[in-house]
Amino acid sequence: MLANGIEPKGVVLHRQRVAVSELIDAYVTDGMRTRKGQIKRPATIKGEQGCLRPLRKFFGNRQAGTLTLGDCDSYRDWRISGGYFAGASADELKLKRLRAGTRSVDLELTILANVLHLAVRRGLLKSNPLAGRGRYSVAEQVRHCREVAPTPAGLNQIEYWLRARNEHGTADLVCFLAYSGLRIGEALPLDWEAVDWGQKVVRVQRQKRGITPWVPILPEMEKLLRAMKKRANGHLLFPSPFDANKQRDAAAIRHRLTAACRAQGRGHVTPHGLRSYFVTQARESGLSDAEIAMLIGDRTGAAIIAHTYGDVRPDFLLKQAQRIRLTVQSGQTVEEAV
Repeated sequence: MLANGIEPKGVVLHRQRVAVSELIDAYVTDGMRTRKGQIKRPATIKGEQGCLRPLRKFFGNRQAGTLTLGDCDSYRDWRISGGYFAGASADELKLKRLRAGTRSVDLELTILANVLHLAVRRGLLKSNPLAGRGRYSVAEQVRHCREVAPTPAGLNQIEYWLRARNEHGTADLVCFLAYSGLRIGEALPLDWEAVDWGQKVVRVQRQKRGITPWVPILPEMEKLLRAMKKRANGHLLFPSPFDANKQRDAAAIRHRLTAACRAQGRGHVTPHGLRSYFVTQARESGLSDAEIAMLIGDRTGAAIIAHTYGDVRPDFLLKQAQRIRLTVQSGQTVEEAV
């Protein structure tokens, strides 16, 4: 019957009754692949596993074929109101990493749509009931990394605050991220063999299928690395203070960076904001967005520099504006005035 396009009654009944939890189980068993069947990175899979937990709690017993776009609205309201954390103590809530903002909701519902898409491909559903769902997050409300980047003076003050408390390892990493434009996950595993003093580059393993497997050792970077080398007690650039053979904990770095900003009464600065710091300095130094994108290893190209990382500071913008000539003096051509 199936070979001739006729569905047996049992198949139709199962399709009507299949629960979302069953489809989620099938999605996980399949390896949580992309819609094109490609295998995702381990970090992506780990993140999706966290997103599946609230989805199971809200949609798990629902019949997948009966879902509507209105259910997405109900899920958004439930997440934002803290429904997923209902019954948790105050101390437990402090430990929760998953935030219930509209961006998180959009991500979770996108994963649910992927689950339903796989079910359609396998004949468990006739169609994806969440196809065509819009997004709840608004681009204007998204905080870009350039908004959590320090100024050069701010970076110096953060470094001074950390070193004054003998936190040289944290200060070294903060400056290294600002001088290299690396993601924190790219910097932490580095060892001293990656430093090529002759070519004046640091060899790196890029994340997110990045390009340009090196960063330049600029004068400020070289001074930092020389000082770090004198204090080194192992093969890692950024060893854990408890075990020289293990890299530092990224969460601990973020915690101390936040503490430094709060102590100084400055705006929040993040490790990814230090990546934006490098981009801003490169932009103000005259490099093109395409060149900067290659330096930070982003395969997206110049567009992401202008949209996400790119920025110029007010003082630099004022200097640039003062170059403008609004009139032409007598006897001058327009080209001469420019």
